[in-house]
Amino acid sequence: MANDNITSLIDDLSSGLQPVRPLHHPVVRILPWIVLAVAYVTGLSHFLGLRFDLIEKMGHSAFLFEMGLVFSIAVTAAFATGWLAIPDMREQKGVLAIPTALFSVFIFWLVVQTYVEGLHMPATINWNHCVEDALLMGAFPVAALVFFSRRGATTRPGWMAFMSILAVGALGWIGLRFICAVDVVGHTGLYHFIPFVFVGGLLGALARKVYRW
Repeated sequence: MANDNITSLIDDLSSGLQPVRPLHHPVVRILPWIVLAVAYVTGLSHFLGLRFDLIEKMGHSAFLFEMGLVFSIAVTAAFATGWLAIPDMREQKGVLAIPTALFSVFIFWLVVQTYVEGLHMPATINWNHCVEDALLMGAFPVAALVFFSRRGATTRPGWMAFMSILAVGALGWIGLRFICAVDVVGHTGLYHFIPFVFVGGLLGALARKVYRW
């Protein structure tokens, strides 16, 4: 009788199961997003108009370091979302440490710039075109990354939201630096950084609903 009950229980639990296709490797799943997001930000930057001194800036080591650092954040954070989409992260939780460490270096870089240049804030707070451009830079990439991420089953929605906005915000930062010729840290911090912080906070607050199974 006990065996019959167990068999009946197993049949009840498995009766609604449907075959599913296993997820591809995280790298394979995220690479298309990286290609599309880079193409989108590049195309939008050209459409909005590149800064007049971009060629000159590309000869400055500090600018190249910043662009290389931020692009590394974008790529590693995007790959981290691929691992986070798997419940056990393929037992490779260390992938979260790389973009987090790189982001810490970026924050340190902003602090150094503030110390050297001083925090010269705009005389009047005017949410000018940079904020609009930032939202344009991030709208499609973040929607696409959420779509890719929801195809998995993350058990860490907070981390998923953080890594998603880190990847999108980093690419958006590069795009804004390519089109905006104002290099004052007060301007970049207020108009280039804060919009992505706001979107990230909103995504983090809704993380459990956005990334629910």
